[in-house]
Amino acid sequence: MGSRLLASAGVIVIAGAVAFTLIGGASDGSSEDTTATAKVIRAASKPIVLPPSPSDSDPVQALHAEPEGGDELILTVPENVNGWDEVTFTAEWNSSDAGPVHAVVDLQEVDGDTWENVAEIELGDEGGSVELDVSETGIYRLAYGGSDEMEATVSNDVTVVTTDLLPSRVTATASPTDDGMAEVIATWTTEAGVAIVGELELQAKVGDTWETVTEVTTDADSTAEIEVDAAIGDEFRFVYPGGDRFDEVKSDTGVVLSDDVRNIEVRVCNNSTDIDNLPYGVACHYAPVTVDTFVAAHDYLGNAWWNAMPMGTLVELEGEQAGIYEVVDRVIAPGRGAALGSASNWACGDACDVILQTCQGANTGFTWLRQID
Repeated sequence: MGSRLLASAGVIVIAGAVAFTLIGGASDGSSEDTTATAKVIRAASKPIVLPPSPSDSDPVQALHAEPEGGDELILTVPENVNGWDEVTFTAEWNSSDAGPVHAVVDLQEVDGDTWENVAEIELGDEGGSVELDVSETGIYRLAYGGSDEMEATVSNDVTVVTTDLLPSRVTATASPTDDGMAEVIATWTTEAGVAIVGELELQAKVGDTWETVTEVTTDADSTAEIEVDAAIGDEFRFVYPGGDRFDEVKSDTGVVLSDDVRNIEVRVCNNSTDIDNLPYGVACHYAPVTVDTFVAAHDYLGNAWWNAMPMGTLVELEGEQAGIYEVVDRVIAPGRGAALGSASNWACGDACDVILQTCQGANTGFTWLRQID
């Protein structure tokens, strides 16, 4: 992100001085040609000196699978640090409005879904650097909190790979549309639920092999959508082959669903740890919420298909809340976890009897079920 010098910032400019020297000029008033050379001393700008402005911890909005270069505030690290005791982080800041920036900036690291401060770097005309013990692969950036002279600014982000690349999660869902087509949706996030922007390969299962269909690019909300020729029962998946930052990952298989009866085993959960420990493909009634009946499970544990069931699909819940239900509505809410606010924001009232809740990448899907038996 480029920085912007605010209008109140003072910049001292040294006036350009121009000196002319005549060489070979005629002193006798003759009309012979003369040659003039001019030396121009260009304008120079005084460095911008910014007051201290520590950055607060910020939520990570989205990460790019392939890191992008810096603009004005630039962070660099050595390419290969495997086995190093310390890593040198080098910072440089040059404002396009004025020139070098003198400031103290924070070095931040991604910690779950938050940028956390880990060190400071003091910048002069030639930038600055700091050495830091790095034991695990991580993503870093620089940040300045903002002042009267300069708006809040962040640098490009870089990856320090010590041993393994970073893990990530990809899901695939497939919903039938009209005329023999299906909408296939990819979601791609970090393990903490931060959206990843990048290219995934869409593959279709043909016989016993997976064949490439096309490539899609997820956006800043972690999703990518594409319509393809497909029939009920066709299987798709998304694949990332691995890169400079994230390791190779494959999604579960997304099956083009019909509106036939689908089965979900439901248990009881009393806290988020219970949800984290559910077996693959199993859900739970989240008992602490009483405003409505929420049945929850993680999308990456075999439940992403909840968000792809067509309206009218029959769902049989087994165990808790046992019965036959019909899918009557769906809401895809921006964000997940605490960002969604109170459960009452997503309740259905008399319009449904059970709400299936699972993430769709960096967002959350609420599928409304009405009991029919």
